[in-house]
Amino acid sequence: MEKRIAIQGIKGSYHHQAAKMFFKENISLVECTNFKEIPESLENNSADFGVIAIENSIAGSLLQNYKLLGTKGQNIIGEIYIPIEHSLLVSNGTRIEDLVEVHSHPMAILQCEQFFEKHPHIKLVESTDTANSAKHVSEKNLSKVGAIASEIAGDIYSLTPLAKNIQTIKNNYTRFFVLGNDERVSHADQGINKASLKMSVGHQTGSLSKVLSIFSIHGMNLTKIQSVPIMDKPWQYAFYVDLVFPTYETFKAVMGILKHEAEEVTVLGVYKEWKLENMVYHSEKSKFE
Repeated sequence: MEKRIAIQGIKGSYHHQAAKMFFKENISLVECTNFKEIPESLENNSADFGVIAIENSIAGSLLQNYKLLGTKGQNIIGEIYIPIEHSLLVSNGTRIEDLVEVHSHPMAILQCEQFFEKHPHIKLVESTDTANSAKHVSEKNLSKVGAIASEIAGDIYSLTPLAKNIQTIKNNYTRFFVLGNDERVSHADQGINKASLKMSVGHQTGSLSKVLSIFSIHGMNLTKIQSVPIMDKPWQYAFYVDLVFPTYETFKAVMGILKHEAEEVTVLGVYKEWKLENMVYHSEKSKFE
């Protein structure tokens, strides 16, 4: 049965690649113009799952996306990391000295700053999506405008990679969360060993330290903690925590303890940890068409 996957962007985007790598086959894309539309697509049943970028190894966390987690009642059912390999894509025959502008998502531009410092005549223009920038150049047959996007997007939209792997740091990954409307993964399934939480603590001295020590005492590995301002409570913060636990029974026991130590604790999802070192990345064009 075909799965409808909501992504930010269009075919050829990194969200598309993440969806293909996680779900493998039998998917159709629900293309969203912004991140907010991803959970909304699940809520209105126009999509079965959503894939949303949450952090990049160079540019850091996407704070606005943390605020979308759990807002429509969805759970995080998985995660995936993909390598980000940017190319400078142009219409056939365009030379780098011909370019006046290069368009892309602001994060992609940030990741390629060093490359464009060598070409100061090029104006960098922010857009909503890497693949959409490539599609725009292709459809308009622009000769003085290029796009930063994946080489796969170049294949899809018939553009030439003028330069490959132009990101400043070559070991560059983006982490994505996979969202679902309900608990689609049994906690008893082999490999389910990671959880994402949202919590808040009091302002008393040592409140956060006390809560974090609970994880350590019970053998949990805290892999990420991100503070995000609470919109209607100035100078107060919610903490988004990712942790790897030894057993699901241990996790349940710790959640019981946290209810008494934290002001608020919400489980955003329990899922299988994605092992970055075990990742096999297939970049052939056929994988994403």
